[in-house]
Amino acid sequence: MRASLLVALALLFRPAAAVGDDDALRVTVMPGESRVISHALSAARDTALMGYQVLPHVVLTTGADFAFLGFRFAGVDLRTGMFGLIEVQTLTEQPGAFLYVPSGPYLWRGLLGYSVAAAFEEPARRLLGPRGALEVAVSFRHESEHWTGSGRDEALGARFAAVPNVGDFVMPEGALRAAAGPVDVELRAQCKVFLPTYDSYSVGPGVDLIFRWRLVPWIHPFLSLFAEDMVGDVDNYLARGLLGVVFPGEVADIQIFAAAAHGRDKGLLALHRDTQLGWGIRIGLFKNREE
Repeated sequence: MRASLLVALALLFRPAAAVGDDDALRVTVMPGESRVISHALSAARDTALMGYQVLPHVVLTTGADFAFLGFRFAGVDLRTGMFGLIEVQTLTEQPGAFLYVPSGPYLWRGLLGYSVAAAFEEPARRLLGPRGALEVAVSFRHESEHWTGSGRDEALGARFAAVPNVGDFVMPEGALRAAAGPVDVELRAQCKVFLPTYDSYSVGPGVDLIFRWRLVPWIHPFLSLFAEDMVGDVDNYLARGLLGVVFPGEVADIQIFAAAAHGRDKGLLALHRDTQLGWGIRIGLFKNREE
């Protein structure tokens, strides 16, 4: 009995492989990213990668957005995923900090969540090209903000007392990817629907537009545009663009880019509004296996 159970589990959770019938259920453990249409090139500050960015506030990010189980049946790729991000940002602008260790106080922002995504690749490829895809997803996430300082920083703490809390939200989204020769075009629409954990925000629609030119196998230039408007006590809007290159690897992709943004900052700097120019490096793990 125990041997039969072990065999059944091994068959269920083996890496996906052809089983003869396209309608047969195939289950994959850790198939890659949480979505078939990757979020790794998004210009959103909520992109869960490892990175170092000078915005010109210095921002260090550790994050991952991966699927722990994938189910493929009848041409549908269904993934259950997990999202986590920790972001540490300097309070002051330090555009030359790549030459030295940035100084504090440090502002912290953390997100954690789960997602379910379903991609319809076969009809999309007929309509949108060989790398085409259509995908819908829904996520639940929590975001909170903190700061580090000594007990003598009461004035600094009072400065952040009026910053609205983000809290919990559900985020439905829809995305498509079309291929035009060597260029991939990705479009994603999302909307954060905030739960009544806090009364700071109600909804936050956002949109991504990404162009990726598969110039040669080892380097892909890209342009990524993102805009979001979180409506509530503060109209927390942000428009941001990245222009750079991706170096695809077997395990991870490395991005090097220039960044431009206008609007409000993130976390405890949500009341800070200006236009920012900067640059950054990001590393994306948990790559989709087909890329």
